[in-house]
Amino acid sequence: MAQLPTIKQMQYLIALKQTGSFSTAAEKCYVTQSTLSAGIAAMENILGQEVVDRNYRKARLTPFGQEIIGKIKTIIEASESIVEYAQNTGAPMTGILKIGIIPTIAPYMLPEIVKEIQNDFPDLHLHLQEDISEKLIEKIHSGDLDVALMAFPYKSDKTEQLSLFDEEFVLAAPTGLYPANDKISIKQLNNHNILLLNDGHCLRDHALEACKLDIKPDSSTFSATSLITLIQMVEQGNGATLLPEMAIKHLHLSKQTSLIRFHSPAPKRTIGLCWLKNNRKKQDFITIAEYIRTIHSKNH
Repeated sequence: MAQLPTIKQMQYLIALKQTGSFSTAAEKCYVTQSTLSAGIAAMENILGQEVVDRNYRKARLTPFGQEIIGKIKTIIEASESIVEYAQNTGAPMTGILKIGIIPTIAPYMLPEIVKEIQNDFPDLHLHLQEDISEKLIEKIHSGDLDVALMAFPYKSDKTEQLSLFDEEFVLAAPTGLYPANDKISIKQLNNHNILLLNDGHCLRDHALEACKLDIKPDSSTFSATSLITLIQMVEQGNGATLLPEMAIKHLHLSKQTSLIRFHSPAPKRTIGLCWLKNNRKKQDFITIAEYIRTIHSKNH
């Protein structure tokens, strides 16, 4: 019987193709760079052909490597489907579940979600990743994630989305900028400097859309990578910002900052789960969805 490349060796090559770097591919595969390099070299010995051109600073596949990478991906996907099928023929809410979550939800809901689920399902092993929506969707399509807890609307082909609850935005503004104990209209925001997260964060897109904010390309603006940074800017009197309601009780605001709600209908975003269509773990996702709904209801 002919000697064949191992699944692990094929995973190494796919990671190298995706990253273009031996060191980054090794990190992605949770091995040392020397282990990954030796694994790919062993594959080349088995095939009798070089699959990686090592004459460039950035790792490239040889023409032969490019020809076989599609076949290798098919083999890996088939192998993963066997494992997934085996896991899902067992008891529900067992095995490994890879969950992604966006940064504007993770600090405020994730600890309680994990605690409740692990208390009730000790045989379920959660692997958690925090990233922006675009990256989470990419990882769902690549199989690096099973499901993502994120904010909608977010257009994504070949995925199924389950809305869980709506969440209002609240304005954090320098104290005195608006009358105390009063609500404001969305139109009033156009009179002030509104601080937002960087491009790529869906919270920025949802805030712009929900509030119909007109941020001109040539205007003087500030954008940040976290809500904590935005609050610090507000505290120093540099403008106001929009916060998701779930973040409020977790933030420590000084007397220099006030929280102001909007007249109805208030701007909002929708929180929900997203997964690849026809995923066999769908029933587990629905179970997790009920836990998230319960936790949100308890806290509001």
